Amino acid sequence: MKTVTNIIYPAFANLFRSRIVSVFALCTALWAIAGTARGQMFVSVNSSPVCNGGSNVYQYDSSGNYTVFLSDLDHPRELAFDSAGNLYVATFTWIADSECNTFGYDHGSILKVSGGVMSSFATFPGASAHGLAIDSAGNVFASSQYNDITRSTIYKVAPDGTKSEFGSVPGQCFSLAFDSAGNLLAAGDDETLTYGTIYKFDPMTGVRSIFVDSPFASPVESPIGMTFDNSPSQNLFVSTYNPNDGTGDIRSFASTGSENLPPLVMGLTKNPRGLAFDNASNLFCAEIGIPGSATTGDILKFDSMGVQTVFATDGFGTRGNRGPEYLAFAPPAAPPPTPPSSAVLLTFPNTTESLITTTVEPVDQNSVPLPPSNFELQTGGPSLAYEISAPATATLPTPIIIGFTVPPSVWGLDGSGLKALHYDNGSWVDSTIKAGDPNYPSNPASYTVYASVNSLSPFLVAKFKFGAQVQQPINADGTSVFNAKRGVIPVAFKLTSDGVATCQLPPATISVFRTSGGVVGSIDESTYLLKSDSGSNFRIDSTKCQYVYNLGASSLGPGTYKAYISIGGSVAGSATFALK
Repeated sequence: MKTVTNIIYPAFANLFRSRIVSVFALCTALWAIAGTARGQMFVSVNSSPVCNGGSNVYQYDSSGNYTVFLSDLDHPRELAFDSAGNLYVATFTWIADSECNTFGYDHGSILKVSGGVMSSFATFPGASAHGLAIDSAGNVFASSQYNDITRSTIYKVAPDGTKSEFGSVPGQCFSLAFDSAGNLLAAGDDETLTYGTIYKFDPMTGVRSIFVDSPFASPVESPIGMTFDNSPSQNLFVSTYNPNDGTGDIRSFASTGSENLPPLVMGLTKNPRGLAFDNASNLFCAEIGIPGSATTGDILKFDSMGVQTVFATDGFGTRGNRGPEYLAFAPPAAPPPTPPSSAVLLTFPNTTESLITTTVEPVDQNSVPLPPSNFELQTGGPSLAYEISAPATATLPTPIIIGFTVPPSVWGLDGSGLKALHYDNGSWVDSTIKAGDPNYPSNPASYTVYASVNSLSPFLVAKFKFGAQVQQPINADGTSVFNAKRGVIPVAFKLTSDGVATCQLPPATISVFRTSGGVVGSIDESTYLLKSDSGSNFRIDSTKCQYVYNLGASSLGPGTYKAYISIGGSVAGSATFALK
C-alpha cells in the first residue's frame, strides 16, 4: 500500500509560539487526507479481477494525470467521501486457493482513510461490500451480498462503527446514492431477477418502493452506477450494462422517476460502471473493459453540453476487465469567507486586558483540520477561525468568556445552531455556553455566541447541523409542571438535520441542570438514572423516530430543571420543566 503520513499542522504550531493576537478567516478548502486536494477525482481500479490483492485506488488531477493513492487492495468497488473529506472504499475478499480458484466470499470490508491513515471501518463476514453512500449525519450505507446472489442486504454503519441492517433489494446491488431529500436509492434487480430496477427507501420510515423499473426491462440491462447532477432539479444519472455482451448506456431520470429523453449516450461497448460529476458539471464514467479481450478500460468525460471525450486510458493493464470501476470526487473547495474584521466582533466580558486583533491572510488548506462532520462552514459569515493570545504580562481570569457577535443576516431567525469551537489538544471542542449556564453574561449582546474556555488557542464559529425538538409530555415553551413524586418523566426529542426532519438518529446523551429551587447547577447522572436507562445515553424509538430517556424525578426534588440532548459533544436542543 502507498505510504501516507499523518498531517502535521505547522501553521498552527507557529501561531501557538507567537505572542501576537491574530484573527484569520478559515478557508473551507481545508483538507483531512495527506497528499490529496479538494475536488480531485479518485477511482477504484480492478487490476486483479480474480485473485485477491493487486488492485488500487488512483487519484487524478484535472489534466488526467494520476498517482496510485492506495495499492494492493482486494477488489475495491464503490468509493464515497463524507463532508469532512474522509474517503471510504468498499472491498471484498474471495475464499481462494493458490491458483486463484474461488469458492465464495470470505468477507467484505469498508476501508476508511482519515488523516492519512487507512483502517477497517466495517466488516461483513461471508459476504461482499459493493455500493456505498453517506447520509447527512455521517452514517455509511453499504450494499452486501452473500454467495447466493438472489438478495442484497443494505447495512447502515454509524460513525462509531455500529452496524445494523437497513433493508434489502432483490439480486445484486452495485450502487447506492442519496438524493437531497435523504431518500436512499439502490440499484438492483426486479423481483424475478430478470431485469434491472432502482429502489427508493424513505428516510423517515425505511419503506422500500420502486423508483425506476420498466425502462430497464427491454432490452435486458442492469443499472450499475448512479450519481445525481448539480442542478436544483436533482436529475439521477444511471449507467447500465448488458451482462450478455458488456454494452451499455448512460440515462437520466427526473426526481419523479420518469426518464429524461433522449439518453445521454447509447451503445457504450466497454462495460460502463461508476459515474460521478465534478464541481464544473462534467460527468465522468468509468469503463472496466471487456473480460478476456484486448479491450481495456478507460474513463470517459461528458461536458455540460454532453460532448464526449476520453479522459484517461493509461495504467489499466493490457487485458480486458482490468480497468476503472467506480469514481468519487473529493468535496470541492468553497470561496473564502468575508474577512472577520468586517464580519464578527470579538468581546471579552470578564477581562479588562486590552486584546488587539489583526486580520491576516487565510491559512494554507493543509494547515488545520476540518471541524467534525456535524458542523458546517459557511462562507461570508460564521465560518471564521481565530487565533487568540495575550501579552506575556497579561493576567487573565479563569474561565475566559469570549463573545462572537455576528451580523443579523448570519444569525437568522434563530442563532441557536451557531457554535463556538475551541481547538484543544488536537481536536475541536464545543465550548459554547447558553443562557442559564455558569458564567453566561448577565447582559448578553444581541446576535452573539459565547464561549467559556480556560486557555487561548484557535477558535472556530460554525453552524451545528442538528436541531432537537422536545416532545410531549414536556411542553416546548417550558411551561410543564410535574409532581416531584411522579417517579418518571419521559424526555423525548425529534431530530432535524439541516432543518429537515430525519429518522437517521446518531447516538445522543442527556445532561440535566437545576436552574432554580435548591442548589443550582449540574445534576449527577446517578440522581436521575433508572434501571431502564443506559447511563446517559438516549434510547432510539424507531417506531416514533425519536430519542427517549426515562428521567428519574423522585430524587431530584422541587425546582426548575433543564435537560439537554447532545450529539457528538454539542448541544442539539433542550427541555425545560418544573417539579413541585
